[in-house]
Order: sequence, then structure tokens, then C-alpha cells
Amino acid sequence: MGFGLQTFILTGNLFMDNKIELTPGEFTRLLNNFYQSNNIAVDPQRMATDSHLFNYIVQNHHITKQKYKVALCFICLNPPYWEFINNAFNSARQYFLPGHDVDFFLWSDLPEENVKAGFPGVKYFNAEPIEWPYPTLMRYTLLLQQEEALSAYDYVFYCDIDMLFVNVVGDEVLGKDKGITAAQHPMYATRKELWPPYEPNPQSASYIPRPGMIIQDEGKPRFMPLYFAGGFQGGGSKAFITAMKETRKIVNKDLDNNYIPIWNDETAWNRHLFENPPEVVLTPAYIYPDSLIKEYYEPIVWGQSYPPKLVTLTKKFTVSKEGGEAVAKMIAK
Repeated sequence: MGFGLQTFILTGNLFMDNKIELTPGEFTRLLNNFYQSNNIAVDPQRMATDSHLFNYIVQNHHITKQKYKVALCFICLNPPYWEFINNAFNSARQYFLPGHDVDFFLWSDLPEENVKAGFPGVKYFNAEPIEWPYPTLMRYTLLLQQEEALSAYDYVFYCDIDMLFVNVVGDEVLGKDKGITAAQHPMYATRKELWPPYEPNPQSASYIPRPGMIIQDEGKPRFMPLYFAGGFQGGGSKAFITAMKETRKIVNKDLDNNYIPIWNDETAWNRHLFENPPEVVLTPAYIYPDSLIKEYYEPIVWGQSYPPKLVTLTKKFTVSKEGGEAVAKMIAK
């Protein structure tokens, strides 16, 4: 049975310094035994894939010794959002940058004793509730309150509290040069005819004339607009802290003129990225709506499938009478 397998060697600490050598036939035999004992179908293609995985682990296991210190930040203001905290933290603990040292930061009006009881180990910072859209517009102001603490990390990321990690979000989000990481908005990812919702007011500090990049389309160059979601962003701590400061300036300049950009801080974020392109551009898999209609988006908008990694959850108060009344009451306070 031939799968193009090479000789397999495991050395070093993987097996307590014992050296193990396997011929292709011996490796195939063990694979087959493993599949059979676990009631897994013996598929030659899977065996070939697993052999490549085996070799990859042998050749790259040293990577695991390079662990980064990462801060993952959440903001949760106003009671209707409190219910999202549990899923956000638990899913992030399971799927966000496994193998690295990750600390969680939370700015919230949820009482501190509730946070410490329900989410041990989370770095909590009290923040006052405020009416929409200011909880998101003041995002960078809140995060930068802990600039000194965040500066101690290799990477810093922000994630909306109403999001759920459903698959591994790993090293692919870490720029090799510790630059900025940004995720494409699923509504404006690929279709040529779509024009993203950039700020249309030339008087706004967030105004963008025509952002994007030149790509090759069937061998020909064409302009592709880029619009980034605000729900998941980050990068190397130095780069992201600088980006937050610059984006905060854009937000504050508009607020000083009694103006709120078309999509709040997300608009300002895109303005900053227009002049400072991100090192890592993530697909809509990292901003994947739970209400997305695959039959429409995959063939018509995206032209391909993006298996979700980070899902944006539908908020019940945006779709129900009771929820609408709760928000109205919150805003009236």
C-alpha cells in the first residue's frame, strides 16, 4: 500500500527523549490499527493526509516552545449584553490561540462580584453604562485606560462580547511583524458590484474617498474595495495601541463637531486602516453572522465558502418586542 509516505522519525521531548523510527509500512499499519480500534473508516486519502500531519508535527514541534503573551479584551455595557459574557469567555478559552498565554480583560457595568464569581481570572475594570452608540464609540477610550498593562503583552486583541468562538482561531491571526490584524466584513467581502458603506460625508474625519487594493482577477489587475468589521481586531501590542490612539482621534474629532460617522467606531477604524493597511487580513470566517443565509452569501456575495471560526450572535432585543422595550428603557435612563 503506497501513499507516498516517507520514513517517520520522532525524537526529543515528544517521547521523553526516546527515538522512534517508523518505515512507511509500519506507519500505515499503526494508522490502520488506530482507525479500526476507534471505528473510523480506513480511507487512503485520510491516511495520506495524516502522514503529512505526522511529518509536520515532527518537523515543527519546536514552534510550541515559542509562546506569546496575549491580551483578549471585551467590553460589555448595559444589562441586555450581560448574558453574552459566559459564552464569549468560555468559547474563547477553548478556541482562542491555544498553546499561548492568554489573559482576558473585561470592561463592564456588571457588578465586579458577579464577574469574579462567574469568571475567575478575568481582569475586570468597572465602566459606567451609557446609551447607544457611545459604548462602541468610546471603545478605544476604555481600552486605552489600561495602556500600560496592555503594553506588557506581545499581542492585544479586541472582540465584541456578542460573539462566539466556534473553531480554533490560531497563529494565523498573529502578524509575523506584529502589525495590525483586521477582518473583512462579511457583507462586503468579494462581489465586484458591492460598494462598502464608507463614510459619505467629506466633512467627517472618517471620510474615505476610495479605499482598497489592487488584486489579480483572472490574470488582470482590478481594484478591490476593502471594508473591515469592527467586531474582531488587534495585532502586536505596540501597533494596536498606536492604531487605537489614532482611531480615537478620528472618533473624537467627529464628536467635537457633533457628528457620528455612519457606522460609528467601525467607520473610524476603516479610515485608519485606509492610511495604515493591516498586516493580516482575515476572511469573513472571523466575523460570521449566525443569521447568515449560506445559499445567498456563498454563491452570490462571496463566491466561496468560509467555514466559521468566530460567529456574531443575533441579539434578541434587536428582533423581539420585549427586547426593543428593554433597549428603549435602557436608553431612556
